[in-house]
Amino acid sequence: MSIVPSSETLKSDAMLHVSLTGNRDAVNPSASSDSTQKSTTSSTASQQSPPEQLGKLFEIIGAIATADTRVDAMRILTQEIARRFPDATVRCGIGNDQLKRLYDQRLGWLGPESSPRIAAAQQWTELVDAPCGVLINDQAMILCMPQSDSDQRCLLWIYPVANKSVFGEWLRTIIRTLSNVFWSRPRYAAPKAIRNLTRRTLTIAGALMLVLVLLAFWPVHYRVACTARVQPIEQRLVATPFEATLLANHVKPGETVTAGQLLVTLDGRPLRLERESILAEIQQATKEHDTALATGRIADAQQARLRERQLNRTLQLLSDRLQRLEVVSPIDGVIISGDLSQYVGSPLELGQTMFEISPMDRMAIEVEIPAHEIDFVSSDSPARIRFGSIGGRSIYQELDDLYPSSVIRDDKNVFIGRVEVENSNGKLRPGMQGDATTYGPLRPWVWSWIRGGFERVLWWVGY
Repeated sequence: MSIVPSSETLKSDAMLHVSLTGNRDAVNPSASSDSTQKSTTSSTASQQSPPEQLGKLFEIIGAIATADTRVDAMRILTQEIARRFPDATVRCGIGNDQLKRLYDQRLGWLGPESSPRIAAAQQWTELVDAPCGVLINDQAMILCMPQSDSDQRCLLWIYPVANKSVFGEWLRTIIRTLSNVFWSRPRYAAPKAIRNLTRRTLTIAGALMLVLVLLAFWPVHYRVACTARVQPIEQRLVATPFEATLLANHVKPGETVTAGQLLVTLDGRPLRLERESILAEIQQATKEHDTALATGRIADAQQARLRERQLNRTLQLLSDRLQRLEVVSPIDGVIISGDLSQYVGSPLELGQTMFEISPMDRMAIEVEIPAHEIDFVSSDSPARIRFGSIGGRSIYQELDDLYPSSVIRDDKNVFIGRVEVENSNGKLRPGMQGDATTYGPLRPWVWSWIRGGFERVLWWVGY
């Protein structure tokens, strides 16, 4: 059975208007039969007080106003109307010239292949031009809610329903308000988490601003960013003892050596040949000395003796050099520099540095402090040092010394602070570079960021 009211019924219903106070006025007072029927309806509607009916209507409007989208508004509207008509079937549809979606309070969302959806689609085309209002007949009640600025519309079916339903008459009074609230809901809505975040945007922004202000003026030790370099506390240079040719190299940079360990071997063949020549000359000088004494030539004997002594000193020097052909390490440590593997067979000059050896049990760390920050650093300022190449925890220690004069390092004018640390594990190596931070007096945190610009402004204005 079709639930679409007849044209006569719609026409008669269109003459009925109920105000929020429950009073009604006849559109056609000349029709005595209509007046009698409206009088009966008025007496029936007055059985329930206006405040009770208004409360129910406001509940429906308030529930729809809380919907996040129009789809949610359809579901809420259907459920709220179904609460007032527990024995009826309530369905709500939305679309334009065709029905797009249909919701049933018992079945939920109905697909396009379901029979209730097909029947509702047929009735939809018959009511496509219906104005905003409530249509009631003996079969059903239909709430028509078209959108004013588009061809979108929403219809709500309630059937079966009494022709003289009191609540239906009250629905006439709010149908336009109900329509406006329904269409005020957005078509789509962001996820709930984003909506909640949007609602709290001002609160979150205010809290963040408060936290930033507190952090900006929170007193902290002024930090000076520096560069750290590892230097040996003690180091020994191994030089060439005399001019000789390199015969063999036995160590490389980075190797750990002990005192007395062989480092290089020098070529002794030229020294041995020269030593043999000196021995021959000494024998000849001794023979000349003895001959001169035997013949009574005292002056020649003395000259031969002097020559013999001179040759003996040269022989002693050659013998000493022959004993030092093997160059050994003077201390325990690590070869910091010196790689002679490519110079085997090449002559070495007297005093030429071959190796640099340093102990590794203790190391010195030089902290390079920028010259423009030296006023905030003292000789006992605490420092935090970290070397990314070895990882691990940072080194926290006070400066042991602060050099009074500046030096040029990497084209920068810096002052050198010195820290001595234990290096029993041998991880710190000479020449290693890292980051360091020295801590000065207490200042607001933001002062560290604006100090440089503030001083430049003072310089610009001539202070």
